[in-house]
Amino acid sequence: MSSDPLDESRSDTSASPDSKAASWILWWLHPKVAIPLLLILALISAPLVYRSIRLAKVPPADEPFDTKSVLEFVVPDTDNAFVEYRAASGLQVKYVGTPGDATRSNDEYDKAQSEGWEHATEPVRKWLAANRPFMELWRKGTEKPDAQYVRASELRADTALLSVQETREFSRLVRLEASRLLVEGQPKEAWDWLRASFRMSRQLGRHGVFIERLVGVAIHSVTAEGMVKWANDPQVTADLLRRAMRELQDEQKRTPPLSACLQAEYLFVMANWRSLTFGPANTTLNRLTGESELNERVFRHVFANWLGQADLPRNQRTKTLPGLFVFEPAPAKVKTQPSASEVSGYVHESVVAAQLVSSGQGSFTATDREAARDIVLLTVLALELFVREHGHYPEKLDELVPDFLPTVPEDNHAPPKTALRYRRDADGALIYSVGDNGTDDGGLFERAEDIGYRIGKPRDSQPK
Repeated sequence: MSSDPLDESRSDTSASPDSKAASWILWWLHPKVAIPLLLILALISAPLVYRSIRLAKVPPADEPFDTKSVLEFVVPDTDNAFVEYRAASGLQVKYVGTPGDATRSNDEYDKAQSEGWEHATEPVRKWLAANRPFMELWRKGTEKPDAQYVRASELRADTALLSVQETREFSRLVRLEASRLLVEGQPKEAWDWLRASFRMSRQLGRHGVFIERLVGVAIHSVTAEGMVKWANDPQVTADLLRRAMRELQDEQKRTPPLSACLQAEYLFVMANWRSLTFGPANTTLNRLTGESELNERVFRHVFANWLGQADLPRNQRTKTLPGLFVFEPAPAKVKTQPSASEVSGYVHESVVAAQLVSSGQGSFTATDREAARDIVLLTVLALELFVREHGHYPEKLDELVPDFLPTVPEDNHAPPKTALRYRRDADGALIYSVGDNGTDDGGLFERAEDIGYRIGKPRDSQPK
């Protein structure tokens, strides 16, 4: 029986490698496979593409200062005023006023604060007397050289600032106590209390965040008003005024630089941002979208921009952009820092950063006004000393130089070398800065932005 020769081409049942590859390619390219696959890949890669696009708009930035030294800094208890402030907080007696009549109680309290001890009702007088232990211990804290509420490394969004807020009550009590002492013929003791309140305002914000520094600014305003009234009292002699001027200048030197507050605020912002964004639920999303990294880059650029100008007088800083509080870099830093418009572009990539810039502007504005008030306050003491020695206010501020002041006081809200506004009239004199708008509004402190005081009698307006 014969058989046909073996047909090798038909007997090889295995497909060639090329045909297998072609089959797989055709299978992957089939619409039923390729379209879902492309959709899946798009969903996976979209966050990464989004991340790359967003991060490309904000370049990396180094830390704006030596954060380690600030985080590790600690004021020892022997130098820290807050040791006494915390202890004194438990001794404070709240004002309750006239039982059952809250409106009358508040009116009595406010009138005694603004118009003096002669208008203090019995509930107000009892309140002051009840708070003497609180005031004495608190005053002891003002004698310390430094103040730190908490370490920068411990600042969090839920950090309680009770002792900081209670400083307001101390300053109000001091106003009443100084007024009482003047009525009783003790101007030197009245000044000593006012000086303690002023020094406390310089302690707040030395190593703290915006809110702490702003409380210090508010206390500075209240105390400065009390000092102006004190200087105008006829019991205050020329010798007392000379002493007050020396001591006031010593206390003004204790004013913390705004840069110190900005550094603490930066660490506070970064710590809280990271606590919000690096929780278990947010870690993966942040890594995919780059949201956390982008915001941190923006924060670094903004704070570096601010720190480059913070400690300069207001009228020596570079310009800011209209509608956004970021500065043009100083000429020496043009090549190393982004321009204001570039920083503005970074800020607009982040809603959080835009809110931050708004709060920063408020701190600059408040401390600039405080600096103007400092200049005006010292000038008021010099004017009152002039009156003690000459019997009248000078025609011009030039007459204060050199016997009362070394130079004519300048207005930090006006172009450099512009003197404070001063005008003598039948009732006394007006001394003021033009304020934030740079416009001389005639010393209308209640209705305009001028920063200053009417001195002499009668007083028909109060300073801001």
